Amino acid sequence: MVGSKGLWIRGKPTKVSQEWLNKWRHTLDTRTFLIEGDEGETVDLKDDGIPDVAWSRKDILKWLKDNGVKTGAGYLTKTAALALVESHLNPPVVEEVLSEAEDTTETGSDE
Repeated sequence: MVGSKGLWIRGKPTKVSQEWLNKWRHTLDTRTFLIEGDEGETVDLKDDGIPDVAWSRKDILKWLKDNGVKTGAGYLTKTAALALVESHLNPPVVEEVLSEAEDTTETGSDE
C-alpha cells in the first residue's frame, strides 16, 4: 500500500503513516473518508525556518522549545504560539528613563 492509494473496505479502519497521508491527501474525499489523528503537513511559506501560519501547531511548539522560549504550563493555541515566536524574534524595546535623583548632568561650575 506504500506505493499506491490502496484498496479500502468500507467501515474497516486502516492505519497509514503521516507521510502516506500527506502524499495521498488530495485524492481522499472527506465525504467518503474519515481521517483521524492527522497532524497536518507543515509548509514553510518563506522557506526561512521561522514558524508562520502554514506551520502546524506541533512544529511551532517544537521550534519554541528548541529556541528556549518558555510556553507556560497551559494549553497554547497556534495563534498564541505564533505570537510567542514574534515576541521572541522581535522583543519589545524598553526605554530607560532617568529620574531626577539619577540625573548625572553637571549644571554648574566645579568650585
